[in-house]
Amino acid sequence: MSFKMQSRWLGAIVAATTMIVPLAACGSSSSGQTEISFYSYFGKSQLGSLITDFEKKNPDIKVDVSYGQSPSQYVQTLQTRLAGGKPPTIFNLTMDNRTDVMSSGAALDLSGKSFLKGISASNYKLFQQDGKTYGMPVTAWFSGMFYNKKILAAAGYKTFPTNWDDFIAMCKKINAQGKTAYLEDFNSQPSPSLAGLIGSWYGKEKSSAPDFDIWDGKATFATNWKTAVDEWNKGIKDGAIPQKSIGISGDQIKNEFVSGSLAVYRSGPWDLSDLSQAGIDYGVAPMPAVKGATPWITGGPDQGFAIAAKASTAQQKAGEKFLAFLNSEQGLKDFSTAAGTVSISSKYTSTPNAKVADLVNNYLDKDEAYWINWGKSPTAMSTTMISEQQQLVQGKITTAQFLKALDDKWSTL
Repeated sequence: MSFKMQSRWLGAIVAATTMIVPLAACGSSSSGQTEISFYSYFGKSQLGSLITDFEKKNPDIKVDVSYGQSPSQYVQTLQTRLAGGKPPTIFNLTMDNRTDVMSSGAALDLSGKSFLKGISASNYKLFQQDGKTYGMPVTAWFSGMFYNKKILAAAGYKTFPTNWDDFIAMCKKINAQGKTAYLEDFNSQPSPSLAGLIGSWYGKEKSSAPDFDIWDGKATFATNWKTAVDEWNKGIKDGAIPQKSIGISGDQIKNEFVSGSLAVYRSGPWDLSDLSQAGIDYGVAPMPAVKGATPWITGGPDQGFAIAAKASTAQQKAGEKFLAFLNSEQGLKDFSTAAGTVSISSKYTSTPNAKVADLVNNYLDKDEAYWINWGKSPTAMSTTMISEQQQLVQGKITTAQFLKALDDKWSTL
């Protein structure tokens, strides 16, 4: 997934897809078909046979699809098209543009539409504003801790630690044996291990809408994130979160894991093929939890599908048919299978890979998955968090200063 990133894996896949094709102004064709445009955040390979199967079922509709090259490029190009008054009929609300697009009135209000049924109300929260729904997510991304069984066994561990203190203790033993215990990519996203700690804290507090009290001004980062950040900082001081993580890419981390020099890293379904080819003996576990809590995983709804408010009536009707097909058994099967994601609709049940089935069945399906999805100005907030977490890992600031920096930035936006 990026979430970005919604999810890093989505960005990597999108970046590898075809170059963006200019979107034509679509409407009624000479053949009598209604032509609509779709600017997709997801790559061509991730859509699979979705478009072809939709057109077979709806021969009176022609879909002109183009694809973003990367998450940042997608947001910029979509914003230009929306501002220019020539929006694609269908587009994606991402974790980086959803608040701006919904506030601008560029997306059609989908509230009450029958094609939204089958998807839990909690999955729509990211795509709602002022009581209205503007985007429909149909799949979810997820990740957890991937660990080298041989390295853990040498340190005396048959199972992966479920709490952060035990995780730190394990990392100390592995580091002392000359291996690198843990690395993560927090140079272009919030820290995954910190996100796991925050999620577990919300689970302990039985919060039904993590972070929404912060977005609504009823709480602060200093109040809601303090326990998790304090524990994360213990991991920094004890070497579980090494400074080596600063400046290292996700691919470099995966290569160290595959080579057998790294014990643990955070990953998801996007790496299963590479790890299988490498032949490494590994296990998968949820993220370690804060003291007194149970583990959560990182993840959440994928990008939402939206319809342009400025599209013609005929195009909007065709767009609604597309979203209805997307949230059908065939559409969900096409999309989730090709993208390697998991359906969040009751209309189709995905079968996850056995390696990650536990993360899906016992965490994602139970809404025990969390990721940081900023309630406003996501680019500015992500930039601030990335900078501050790097300084925290380097020992340049305290946890109180880290949290204050987030609260101060939030108050200016």
